[in-house]
Amino acid sequence: MNNEEDLFYYTPELDENREAEPEDQVSCELLPMTGEEVRAYQRAMVGTKPNSPQAMRKAESVVKRIITERVVGIENYADIKGEPIVNGEELFERGETALVDELYEALSSISKLKAGQRKN
Repeated sequence: MNNEEDLFYYTPELDENREAEPEDQVSCELLPMTGEEVRAYQRAMVGTKPNSPQAMRKAESVVKRIITERVVGIENYADIKGEPIVNGEELFERGETALVDELYEALSSISKLKAGQRKN
């Protein structure tokens, strides 16, 4: 199991967020995936015809699982109604697709980097 020491603090680029005053920036706490998890998610897509309805369903399922399990905290972010979004589950259900996509990419990159560092 991962612990707080494994958390990675990430400031999204979305909507020029990084140019905002620090206290106004959206920030996220991400828990990197293990190498085993990364490989399991990659294997989930093996044998699926690209761009098929099945591939789209599998990809959405993989992204949802990663976001809901690995985005453990979000600050200064709200949905279209102004309701706070504070974790990955809420983000996936009510947040902007662009932020979901950005955090998925960040988690993928961070997890590969962390796995590489552990090997050294």
